[in-house]
Amino acid sequence: MRQILRGYTLWTGGEDYGYEIEELQCALPDEVYTEHQYGGAVMTAQVPMVKIGLLEPTIKLASHNPHLAGLLMRPPGQVDTFTFRSALVDEADGTTQPNVILYEGRLAAPKADAWSREDKAGLEYTIKGVRYFRYEIGGSAIHEISLYPAKMLVNGVDLLADINAALGR
Repeated sequence: MRQILRGYTLWTGGEDYGYEIEELQCALPDEVYTEHQYGGAVMTAQVPMVKIGLLEPTIKLASHNPHLAGLLMRPPGQVDTFTFRSALVDEADGTTQPNVILYEGRLAAPKADAWSREDKAGLEYTIKGVRYFRYEIGGSAIHEISLYPAKMLVNGVDLLADINAALGR
């Protein structure tokens, strides 16, 4: 049945920014394909690789928050965890379950709204350099991906287990 999103919030650095966040453009994992033409084939095949594209979610805030602005342009190696939580309500029976997306990366690429008297002046950020991602609904992980150590869980199945074992990890 259909799940309805009822409210969401952003947590980072132990702070809840739900009152400021206007919009989240989630970045979810997508397979990367390579094109290959098998010997003698008349058609080119798209072969899925064991990797995904960049994860670069964007957040739109209703203000210029000084704490979040202070997360920009820090030294290499410093990352933050951005946790987006929402409530999913089942349209059929009304049950509610948590929907959680977690990104570990860096706040970057600020884009400011035009300033206007007596109006809000929001700010949009992109989370870049994502090195850990987790997506879960109702406490069950759908995707869990880590740059290092390499990890790619999809619905509880570790897609990199054999490769990591072969590499001695």
